[in-house]
Amino acid sequence: MSERDTRTSQAEENPWSLSLGKVSGIPIRIHFTFFLLLAWVALGTSGPGRWFGLLYMLSIFACVVLHELGHSLVAQRYGIGVAEIVLYPIGGVARMERLPRPRQELWIALAGPAVNVVIAAVIYTWLRATNTFTPIAEMELMRGNLLQNVLFANIVLAVFNMLPAFPMDGGRVLRALLAMRMSEVRATETAAAIGQFLAILFGFFALVQGNFLWMFIAFFVYVGAGQEAAMYRSRELVQGLNVQAAMITDFHTLPVGATLGEAAELLLKTSQQDFPVMNGEEVAGLLTRQNLLRGLAEHGPGGYVAGAMTRDFIAVPAEHAL
Repeated sequence: MSERDTRTSQAEENPWSLSLGKVSGIPIRIHFTFFLLLAWVALGTSGPGRWFGLLYMLSIFACVVLHELGHSLVAQRYGIGVAEIVLYPIGGVARMERLPRPRQELWIALAGPAVNVVIAAVIYTWLRATNTFTPIAEMELMRGNLLQNVLFANIVLAVFNMLPAFPMDGGRVLRALLAMRMSEVRATETAAAIGQFLAILFGFFALVQGNFLWMFIAFFVYVGAGQEAAMYRSRELVQGLNVQAAMITDFHTLPVGATLGEAAELLLKTSQQDFPVMNGEEVAGLLTRQNLLRGLAEHGPGGYVAGAMTRDFIAVPAEHAL
């Protein structure tokens, strides 16, 4: 599964995540809720089962990282930057800096499940070579042979991700194939409708079975499919427009020597929330409402906007496409 987003600061984007390092220049982060899952496994079991459960979860975590790296490395091969990979208890997200073309998306989406298939094949070969493979009928889930449990989990990950439903990889494969024969918006809406239909069926089955985890996954798929379709509809609306068509041209600025008190007065007099801070004709920084309130709390109204503004901002040319 791959989402796309561009931010000025990864730390600001994911304040509740911990950095694990970089692979091929891609930051890998783990969301704090994953540690809650580990705690739940540790507290919910006892004895040898506790350590088996923790090792199993960490193994699956490693497989999910490799799955997302599969997406990301193929994206990089197509010249698409990957801002970061974030790992959540329900899976991972590779945030790409731009939308791939249909043929590119096809291979990017297939790369993740392909990694799981390769992992499963390697483990299966090892188990056969060492005569430690247990027939499926005799296999004990979440106990016994750890490697065989990881093998089974990778098969499930590959099959589940290839379901033709957004935001699963199978939904993106379906959209990519449809987009080769129709517009991307229509392809997305068709794939999203199929995904939502499957999510309703899956959710109904989960309700009958009383499985709340499956119900949550069904809800996640349903909402994700709708959001994907909405994003592409919005993209179609702004197609052919540039930044100048949407930007505000009547706005207030602050000189770099202005005080926070003067900025507060301007904030109260206007509906503007963010103010460019000018050093002559150049933009020196941006004073947001949050920056202003923090600056007033720390320095009072006599403090200067230069000490409270942010210098980390993105400047977009007016002729840049929306």
